[in-house]
Amino acid sequence: MNISVKNIAQILTAVFLLSCESDKEKLSKAEKDCAAQTKIDGLPISFFGYFPKDADSIHIQIKRGNQIFKNYGDKIPDLISDSLRHQRNYFLNNEILLTDTVFIKIKNEPAKKIYGFKYLVRSHNTMMNKDWGCDFYELIVDGKINQGAMVDFTIKNWKIIDRKDFGNYYHRSLK
Repeated sequence: MNISVKNIAQILTAVFLLSCESDKEKLSKAEKDCAAQTKIDGLPISFFGYFPKDADSIHIQIKRGNQIFKNYGDKIPDLISDSLRHQRNYFLNNEILLTDTVFIKIKNEPAKKIYGFKYLVRSHNTMMNKDWGCDFYELIVDGKINQGAMVDFTIKNWKIIDRKDFGNYYHRSLK
């Protein structure tokens, strides 16, 4: 049997084209995946402009139906992850059903009511490939749709810190 390089290339191209899913199939698969989702495995929470003296702990309440499913407090990490935004992060590490309502409270701030958790079909693009995926991407915080699946607390009248003001901001605020 005498197979040329041209024949091998044609065979490989045919196999490649037959094995590729169409965009419609990829989209349909992602839609089915999203329809099957019932929960999230946690929720990231960010704090902008708060020093530990302003927000050192968090109180979390998860309501499932008419029952309080979880009710507890936890410490907010002191570590600043982004000094320009004076950002600290916390991860609410609980299984949350898409139908649950979560209340999050920190010192001197009203509780935030979070509900309406949604997975959305979104495109996942790379340089060589277009695909579709099911991502946890939307929730409602105090009646407002929040895309990005994250909750944040931002201190009133707070702005991004200029690098030249770091010393003054951190020295003054830590007193």
